[in-house]
Amino acid sequence: MFRRILLMFCLTLTILPVLVSAKEPAYGTSKFITFDDINETEQLKVVFDFNFEDPSGVKRALYPVSYTMKTVQEYGPVSFDPVDAVVVSHGAEVVAFAKKNYEKYKDIIDHAARLANIGVKFLVCSIAAETLGYKPSDFHGFVSVVPTGAYAMIYYQNKGYSLMPGAATVPVDIINSYNKPYLGNRIKQ
Repeated sequence: MFRRILLMFCLTLTILPVLVSAKEPAYGTSKFITFDDINETEQLKVVFDFNFEDPSGVKRALYPVSYTMKTVQEYGPVSFDPVDAVVVSHGAEVVAFAKKNYEKYKDIIDHAARLANIGVKFLVCSIAAETLGYKPSDFHGFVSVVPTGAYAMIYYQNKGYSLMPGAATVPVDIINSYNKPYLGNRIKQ
């Protein structure tokens, strides 16, 4: 009996501080900050890496691009061109940028075109494009085709751009069930 009372007393002493501290935040309260010295930064440069298994994933990945542009406009740096942003598409999602698939990916293309109008560059890997049955003239006018996606990302990183993996950048099957209905005319199905 004494052992049981002693055990209950010890448990109470152990649990009591937890119950008392649950009323107060244990680690303080977060606060919103900006970077006071951001205007000392001449220009932000970023390259977004797109490599999706499902082309509709581009829709989700365009939001960080948009938010980056909006945040820089709101918080700086203050310069003529505060952000130099590039999107490199080199996976199965390349089909979304093809003109023939506009109706299927209208929301994505319209969003990307708005970003292109404010200066975001959109690059498509020629190897992915060719594998999916497309040539450069098959893409919307705001898209440029580069030798390879990796080549473009290496180029921009060597020019001082930060790499932002905007999507699942793990190797995926370039032709798969998500994009097979949207392949270019050069692919025999």
